Amino acid sequence: MARRREPQEATLDRVIELLDEAPAGLHDLVPRVDVLPDGLPGALIELFARCDGGRLFIDSIELRASADVERDGDRWVFGSIEEENLLVDARGRVWRTDASLDDVVCEGTALDRWLAGIVDALGLLYDSEGEFAEEVFDEDGELLAIVAEKQLRAILKRDPRAPAPRWRLAHVLLGADAIPEARRQLEELVASEPNFAWGWLDLAKISELTGDLANAMEEARVGAQAAEGHPQAGYFWSQVARLAIRASDEPARAAAAAHAARVAPELKAAQLAGVRESIAEGDTGSARGLLELLRAVWPRDLEVLDLARQLAN
Repeated sequence: MARRREPQEATLDRVIELLDEAPAGLHDLVPRVDVLPDGLPGALIELFARCDGGRLFIDSIELRASADVERDGDRWVFGSIEEENLLVDARGRVWRTDASLDDVVCEGTALDRWLAGIVDALGLLYDSEGEFAEEVFDEDGELLAIVAEKQLRAILKRDPRAPAPRWRLAHVLLGADAIPEARRQLEELVASEPNFAWGWLDLAKISELTGDLANAMEEARVGAQAAEGHPQAGYFWSQVARLAIRASDEPARAAAAAHAARVAPELKAAQLAGVRESIAEGDTGSARGLLELLRAVWPRDLEVLDLARQLAN
């Protein structure tokens, strides 16, 4: 017999109770208001029936007051986490502006599940008195990888189909050289969310790392196809072209390069600027990475060849 899905109201009620029971000062929820603005999605109406925004875990998460929610296309900005916008769509899915990708990614399949998971995850950083727990950060103040993994698994326990947390978990596992487990997480991710192009690209990187260039090209191509209409679609196709060079497949390189130039006519100028900026900052590793993509798409371009000579000297 299928397990009945828990009502959103019950989940939200439990989360609010948990927040109310936390040590004083850790959270600051604003009392609900009687009248809400028109046009809010159902998920936010359910949340604002319990509080009118507030701050969680001191100031790690800001939930805007109902009057301050802003419409952004087909989503509503309702808060922020680590200074990155949180948005919700009409289906109740939660999205986040991820600066590392310059993209908006899906953090949760429902607002109630996302909130329950993020409260569990951030709660791992604090002790019973509301102070930072021991053995959470390293000597430089960076979050320990084992704690980051526990946080992401806590989120996925509440929302197993959440794409971005599973993608981040794969990255943590890659950092720990747990490549088979990272690949398993990415495969589960793209199986449930085939349009999550970044997941396909990371699968391609793992295949490239293990020497399976044919599979890497196919995974990158699927990712590029999934990114159709994406602001960074040209970047995905340039990765296909780069892998085609490694696989000595000139027809595939030419086809991918044509796609990249067609969907992103501004790509060359942006990547050239990125190479020059990286060189000026002394970051030759980033410069070479961008140049490799440029040479895959525009192998005979004079500006690209000139920058290649600069980096070779």
